[in-house]
Amino acid sequence: MPKPELPAGRPAYTYVVKGKYWRFRYKGDNFALPGKPGEPKFEDKYDEFVALVVKPVTLASRPGRGTFDWVMAKFFEDAEFRALATRTQSNYHAFGKHVSKYLGDCMMGITTVEMLGEVRNAMTLGYADVLRRFVSRLYVFASDRGYVLAGLNPARCLRSIKRKPKKGHEPWSIEEINLMLKHAEGAIRTLIIIALCTGQRPGDVERMEWSQVLDDMVRVRQQKTGELMTIPAHPLLRAELARLRSEGPVEGVIVRKESGGPIGDCGFGYRMKKLVRSIPNMPRRTPHGSRYATAGLLRDAGCDVDQICSIIGHRTYEMSVKYFRRRKLAIEAMGKLVGHGPLHVPSSPMVVAGVARAIRSEAGALSCGSAATAPVCRYLEPVMPAVSTCEAVLV
Repeated sequence: MPKPELPAGRPAYTYVVKGKYWRFRYKGDNFALPGKPGEPKFEDKYDEFVALVVKPVTLASRPGRGTFDWVMAKFFEDAEFRALATRTQSNYHAFGKHVSKYLGDCMMGITTVEMLGEVRNAMTLGYADVLRRFVSRLYVFASDRGYVLAGLNPARCLRSIKRKPKKGHEPWSIEEINLMLKHAEGAIRTLIIIALCTGQRPGDVERMEWSQVLDDMVRVRQQKTGELMTIPAHPLLRAELARLRSEGPVEGVIVRKESGGPIGDCGFGYRMKKLVRSIPNMPRRTPHGSRYATAGLLRDAGCDVDQICSIIGHRTYEMSVKYFRRRKLAIEAMGKLVGHGPLHVPSSPMVVAGVARAIRSEAGALSCGSAATAPVCRYLEPVMPAVSTCEAVLV
């Protein structure tokens, strides 16, 4: 039986079943149509289905000159923006979406401080202060290019939001470093050694490749600053790299998972947190603390400011000096307190007896005249002068 011919002017989104039944189909929707094209009942039902499921195409309107969207588009195309670090560009694009949501069609030239304040109040605290800084930079760009009046920047009138201070990156002490290396195995051990011996940021350590190690020198292009660093390999780092060379191929990233793939971003932080939790009484420490630790070690080794900055950078040097100076001042303050005189000791016999028991459990039942118990006896005399021996206390 020959297949019936379809009408030349078949309506869009329709097809024929068995040569006589018309149906409407659009994406996942499929409906029966009464009659055939040209009949009133067909046309009415067809128009109803089109209005119901077919969404009209909206043409994107171009942002008007002088609006936030228009200035942001110019800013993202400008060489000043393209010269920024890749991560900074990505962050600015994310901030731009929030600005476009609230201020996209607003004219920058007539936007007031009150308007910016209302927009900031509608955002979370994390984005609120970022909005102020980003909008301020947009106004500086627009002013330099002549898109707004010179010097116009209402964002500067918004005060920065003071939040609770975040937990800082405390520098690792020598004792903590020794504990970490004692307990660390696998990838986290390599990460710690690379971080300490190069003083680089965790992200640069995670992405470090074998091609960056040439003739006992490590070459790092810092992702944050774009600065090229050339660092001589420390003997500890050379030994660790030699061990890795003996175990597998030397191509791609240096630190890998057990499966062989790269550890990826945040791999250092995850493993560091896991290691710290496994060490008894280990305080919270972050991978970034290794940079401050390296700065402190370089300073203790007698390096001057230029030598330290040639490895870790100027800003990190300033931060590390602040942390180590604070730690040094704390040690000096406690030393003066100890030298000034003993603290008040509780005179409770139970407390004194407890101290003596602890000493005897470790040193044995020794007399007060022994070298092991002499410091303790001198400690106890001002509290209980009637007690002349540790045995008497323990009765």
